[in-house]
Amino acid sequence: MEFLTKTDEQSVKEYINELISDCLQLHIFAKAETLQALDEKNQAGVMSFYLEYGDEPQYQLLRMLGFYNEINPQAQKDMLVKIYGLVDVAKIYVNKIKAQSPEDRRIRGSAEYLYLDGSSPKEIVSEMIETGVLDEYDDQKKLLFNMHLSRINSYVQNFPSFKIIEEMKQQDDWDTLDLGAIEELEKKDKQLRSILVMREDLH
Repeated sequence: MEFLTKTDEQSVKEYINELISDCLQLHIFAKAETLQALDEKNQAGVMSFYLEYGDEPQYQLLRMLGFYNEINPQAQKDMLVKIYGLVDVAKIYVNKIKAQSPEDRRIRGSAEYLYLDGSSPKEIVSEMIETGVLDEYDDQKKLLFNMHLSRINSYVQNFPSFKIIEEMKQQDDWDTLDLGAIEELEKKDKQLRSILVMREDLH
C-alpha cells in the first residue's frame, strides 16, 4: 500500500490496477482487527458498505476508480487530477494508520461494525467500557465518557441512519460484492473475497 506516483512507463490502466490493490491492502490493514472476527459473508457486506459510505481515502479512491472507464476521455482527465490529489491524501493516511496501535485500529473498526449492527454511539461507548476496550468511568469522570462518545461519533458521523442500513441488509447484494467496474479490474489480479480472507496480509 505504497500509493506510488504514476511513472511514465505505466499506462493509466496499469496505474489504476496498482491503486486498487493499494486501496484494498489499506482496507485490510486498517480494519484487520475487526475483519478477523467476521465471517466471509459479513466481510463482504461490510466492504460493500465502506465502498458506499466510507470517508477514508481508500474508499474515496475506489469509488472514483470504479467509474473511471465509464466516463468520456475529457472527464477522465479531470478525474485523474482528483485521483492524484487523493493519492497524496492516502499516503499521509497510511503513515497515520501505521503510527496507530492495533488497539486503536480495533476500536474504530469495532465501533463501525457495532453501529452497522444497530448500536447507537452511546451504546457503543457503554459496551466498550463494559468489555474493557475503553477506560472505565464513574460519576466523577463524565468528561471521559463524553470524550469517548466524541471519538465514536467522529467515526460514524457520515454513516446513514439505522433505517437505511436495515434496508440495505434486506437487499440481496449485502452479502455479495457488487463492485461494478472495480470488481472487473480487480479480477485480473486477485479476487476481492480472496484478499479479504488472506490471513497473512492481516498483520
